[in-house]
Amino acid sequence: MFSVGIILFDDFEELDAIGPWEVFRAAEDMSAERSDGRLTCEMVSLSGEKVTAKKGLQLHVPGRLTKDSHYDLILLPGGEGTRTLMADEGLLEMLTQVAGRATWVTSVCSGSLVYAAVGLLQGKQCTSHHSCLDLLAKISPTSEVVRNSRYIQDGNIVTSAGVSAGIDMALWLVGQIFSPDFARDIQHYIEYYPDPPYGA
Repeated sequence: MFSVGIILFDDFEELDAIGPWEVFRAAEDMSAERSDGRLTCEMVSLSGEKVTAKKGLQLHVPGRLTKDSHYDLILLPGGEGTRTLMADEGLLEMLTQVAGRATWVTSVCSGSLVYAAVGLLQGKQCTSHHSCLDLLAKISPTSEVVRNSRYIQDGNIVTSAGVSAGIDMALWLVGQIFSPDFARDIQHYIEYYPDPPYGA
C-alpha cells in the first residue's frame, strides 16, 4: 500500500491541491485490482476540520496532520496561506518530521517556499509559481531555482510550478510509483491533453 497525503490549510490555491487529488484518486481507484500494490490518497488538514481555500472553496477535512503522521508521499499546495505557514515554527518543525519519513516530498506553486523555509531545498534544484521564483532564491540561496519548467525532481523532492502544473507532476509521480503505462491510463481517464485556446 502506497499512501499519499495532500496537506491543506486556509488560503491554499484550489487547483494546486484538487488537480493532483484527481490524479491520485483516479490512481487509487484504478490500482485496486493491481497485483503490484495499491495507492491510497487522502487530504489532511493543518488548520482544523473546515478549510477555506483562497477563492472561497470550503472543504471538510476530518484528518489532521500531526508529528506522528506517516505518508509515503506528501504534497503541499501553494497559495497565500503559505506565508502564514512560514511564520509558524511549530508547524514547520512538524512538517519537517513528516517529510523525513516520506519517500517523496512534493509541492505545487508556492508550497516550495515552505520547504525552503525549513531547509529542505538546500543545494537542490527546485521551482515554484513564476511570481515566487525570486523569493524562492532569496529564501534558499544555495538552491538552483529552475525557471520555465512544469516540475523539477531532485532526489526525493519534486517541486512544480503554479496551479495546473501540479497535474503534470502528479502524473509523473504515478509513473514512478507504478509505471509510465499506468500513468498514461490515468491521463487518458481524466482526459488530460492540454490544448489551451490562447498560447502562452
